[in-house]
Amino acid sequence: MKTARIDRRDFMKSSAILAGLAAAGRLPLLGAEPEIGSSIDAATGPAAVKPIRAHLTGFTPASDGQAARENYALTYDIVHWENGLRKGTQRGNSVVGSLAITRRRGNGRVQYDVEQHTRFGGVDNVIEAQIVCAPDDFNALRSWQIRTYGVPLSGDQVPLSEITETGENSAGQIQVKDGDHRYGFTASHPVVSQWTVPDFLARRGSADTSVTFDLLQDLSLFKANQTLIFDGTVEVAVKDGQTVQMDTYAQTGEGVLPVHYLLDEQRRPQLITNSLVSWALTDIS
Repeated sequence: MKTARIDRRDFMKSSAILAGLAAAGRLPLLGAEPEIGSSIDAATGPAAVKPIRAHLTGFTPASDGQAARENYALTYDIVHWENGLRKGTQRGNSVVGSLAITRRRGNGRVQYDVEQHTRFGGVDNVIEAQIVCAPDDFNALRSWQIRTYGVPLSGDQVPLSEITETGENSAGQIQVKDGDHRYGFTASHPVVSQWTVPDFLARRGSADTSVTFDLLQDLSLFKANQTLIFDGTVEVAVKDGQTVQMDTYAQTGEGVLPVHYLLDEQRRPQLITNSLVSWALTDIS
């Protein structure tokens, strides 16, 4: 368990380093492409959809169901941005996994069940989480359990890859436990996870949105002082030459590259884009 835990922490640190390089323009992200003038142009489309624009040519927005209900389920494709493999080839996207978020409210709390799969290097990396939140606007975190593990192509789970953590947030004091190992953080703002932010926007998002929160990414990595603001309305080109009008919201803060949330006129969170990895809604029920 100790070896797996260190590997996971090291991976998180390396991810933060990559994020810093990308922000400095030293990684070939779409947001770092040289352009003249506005980032909104006929060639690349709105800045918010640059990391996913190749995927959008085959994307049909989910049209059934509403997100702003007490109980619902969202299913997303996890879309990876890829550089051209050879000089002259086009950059594109590939679907590398799936994400299912189920929300239920009752007994004075909100519960989220999360199951996420991403496949890189022939390994299915799985996250399973149960999150209990306060029934407030943010669905601020109260307690949670998260299990992560890897399954290679052979189908046999890698024993050392499994990590199970539990955590709780009491008045901004965050405590996380993994067996005998414990660590914690102190928050100054409501604490949320990346899997609960879309619900806030589906319910409370508007042209006046400007809020601050602290993020517990993957329920393990604390990133303070995140801001979320309305970033305008854009026309997004999707499959068969259709266009969909979407409201965009931008999240910035410590330790993150900008995250964009795009919601349609029915307040469905259709797209969440974030440099190399984005989410595209496939079903809502």
